[in-house]
Amino acid sequence: CFPPPPPPRTPADVWLQIGHIHELQKNFAGAMEGYQSGLADDPNHTKLMQHVAWLKLQDTPFANVVEATQLLRRSSELDPTDAQTWYLLGRCHLAAKNYTNSHTSYQQAVYRDEKSPTLWCSIGILYFKIGQHKEALDAYSKAIRFNPHMSAVWYNLGTLYESCRQIPDAKDAYQHAIELDPERQCIKARMQGIARLAENPHLSVEEVNRDLPSYLDPVVLPCLDRLTESTAGDAAASQMVIAAMQQDSGAAVAAFAA
Repeated sequence: CFPPPPPPRTPADVWLQIGHIHELQKNFAGAMEGYQSGLADDPNHTKLMQHVAWLKLQDTPFANVVEATQLLRRSSELDPTDAQTWYLLGRCHLAAKNYTNSHTSYQQAVYRDEKSPTLWCSIGILYFKIGQHKEALDAYSKAIRFNPHMSAVWYNLGTLYESCRQIPDAKDAYQHAIELDPERQCIKARMQGIARLAENPHLSVEEVNRDLPSYLDPVVLPCLDRLTESTAGDAAASQMVIAAMQQDSGAAVAAFAA
């Protein structure tokens, strides 16, 4: 997932903080305004490019996979060492069903951050979509090893097992998922589907789960409280941004630009 934005050092950094807070609050218009204001100040700010691309990759009013891909390619040229850029680029290619380029981008991300559970979960999704189930299992297993508390990866592991008719293993995976996210309706429905398959072996997995997602994408954004995880001074600076933006975004930028 996204690490906390860097401590505010420039006006563009402040706009990143402001946009990020709006994004966490699902105010996508405010988030885009903040990010675009930051890019107007610093057109080569790669973290701002990542966040704009992510908004364009999601189901938001700004959704545009082509534009997101272009932004991330530029970001990778400016800073080829950033694993997050390569990861998001892989997500873009996957959304466009360009599986070869998605795999290449994910490989670049792994070279730079081989212990990211979010990355390995997404790699598992890629392998699942192209029918390489053993590789998908390996990727999901790595994601769980690095973070066993992601409900999405347990759900995805369950759908993988279910597609192979490994019903007891699927049930166990869904049980982990529902313990981590008890309100997610699709997980509850999968558990009910498992019971139907056990009672009616002639039914296909597709029949039972016709309207359910075959996988869940891992969450990329962190919790709001992670925004201020840093040194004491940097946390105080972030809190000042939050307080100032609640009154006037321009004032927040001016305060740090001075």
